[in-house]
Amino acid sequence: MSLFEQLQQVAMQQAAPQAAQRAGIDQSLAEKLMPMAMTALMGGLKKNVSTEGGAASLASALDRHDGGIMDNLSSLADGNTVADGQKILGHILGGKQNQTAQALAKTAGVSENQMGELLAMAAPLLMGALGQQKKAGGLDIAALTNLVSQEGANAQAAAPSAMGGLMSFIDQDGDGDFKDDLLEQAGKQLLGGLFGRKQSASG
Repeated sequence: MSLFEQLQQVAMQQAAPQAAQRAGIDQSLAEKLMPMAMTALMGGLKKNVSTEGGAASLASALDRHDGGIMDNLSSLADGNTVADGQKILGHILGGKQNQTAQALAKTAGVSENQMGELLAMAAPLLMGALGQQKKAGGLDIAALTNLVSQEGANAQAAAPSAMGGLMSFIDQDGDGDFKDDLLEQAGKQLLGGLFGRKQSASG
C-alpha cells in the first residue's frame, strides 16, 4: 500500500470524526471530503517539489514536522494544530488556497469556511506522514522529491474524474484562475458520482 493510500485511510477512518465535529458537518460527508482534501494537498506538494527551491523548502519544513502527530491523531482538531495547518496551506497552495477551498466546498454543498477547516486538519496530517518517512528513511532532498512526486502522481491517478479540473488548476504555474463553470460542472459530477453511487448502492 502506498503512502498516499495509507493517508487516505487515516483521513477517512481516524481524522473524519474530529473533522466533522470541528466543521459542523455529518461524519459521512467528512469521510468523503477529508480524502479529497488530502488529494488536493498532495497535488500541491507535487507541484512544489518540481522546483529545486520548493523541494529544499519542503525538506526544511519536514524537519519541524517529524511525524509526532501520527502518534497523536487526537490533536488534529486542536486550535493550535488547525492554526498551524492554515500556515501549511499557504505554503502548499500559495495563491490557489482560497480557490481550492471554494472548489472543494462547492462540490459538496458545504461552506468555504467549513472546507477550510478540513483542509487545515488534512495539512498537518500530510506533513506529519511525510516527515515520518523522511526521518525513518533518512531521505535527502532528491529522495524526498522522488517520494512526493510519486505519491502526487498516485493522488492524481486516484482522484475522481470530477476533480480533474481542480487537479490541473493546482498543477498550473502561477496562481491562475479556476473558472466558475468548471467549478459548477465538477460539483455536479462529484455529487452525482461519489454520493450518488453510495445512495444507489444502499437503496
